[in-house]
Amino acid sequence: MDFSKLNRYSGSRAFWFLFGMILGVSGLFLGLQRGLVGESLVGFGLILLGIQGLLRPVVLTRAGKISKEEMSREVSIGSDALHGGLSLLMAASLVVGMILKYLVKM
Repeated sequence: MDFSKLNRYSGSRAFWFLFGMILGVSGLFLGLQRGLVGESLVGFGLILLGIQGLLRPVVLTRAGKISKEEMSREVSIGSDALHGGLSLLMAASLVVGMILKYLVKM
């Protein structure tokens, strides 16, 4: 993994990392403390969101200059397989956590 790209779009990286970590760690801690599986899974998913935002920041590009895929590939850290696996795990954790939290009340 090429960490030399960390200085590009550092504001976006920092925002998404801190957003995911603050909400995720608090949700995970609260869920573990109260024995709530759904809340813990949502917290874990938000932590993964923070990691994903650090590795591949949200980049807003100007239309016509360069495609979003090229820009995303240019600034992302890690392989496409890593990002795909992280995204699937994050989505599964958030969906199952929301179902358990709000529908099953666990």
